[in-house]
Amino acid sequence: MPFAAPRLCTCGRVVPAGKRCECSIKRKAERDKLRPAAPQRGYDAEWRRLSKAYLAETGNDVCADCGRPAVLVAHRVSIRKAPHLRLVRSNWKPSCIACNNRQNIACEGGFGRPIKQ
Repeated sequence: MPFAAPRLCTCGRVVPAGKRCECSIKRKAERDKLRPAAPQRGYDAEWRRLSKAYLAETGNDVCADCGRPAVLVAHRVSIRKAPHLRLVRSNWKPSCIACNNRQNIACEGGFGRPIKQ
C-alpha cells in the first residue's frame, strides 16, 4: 500500500505525512490570539440564524462555485470591504469550505499574497 513521504517543515524538521510540526502549531495559536472573535468580525447570533435559514432554502444546498454540498454562506463582497452588505441577501452565496477558503485567500490575502483592493 503506497504512503506519502515525510516533508520538510520551514523550521528544518522532518515531519511525518499527515502530521503538523510543533512550530506550525505554535504559530497558528499565536495568530489566532491576535484574530478578533467571530462576533467582532460580524458573525453574531443574528448572522448564524439567518445563514442557517438561507442554506435551508431550496436551491441553496450546493456550492455556487463548484457544485459540492454547501455548508456555509459566503459573502460575494467581503464584509471587511463593505460592512453595510453583511446582511444583504443579494451579497450571499452558498459555499463549501474549500471554495470559501480559496475566495478569502485570494481577496483578503494569505500565504504571502497581497490584499486585493
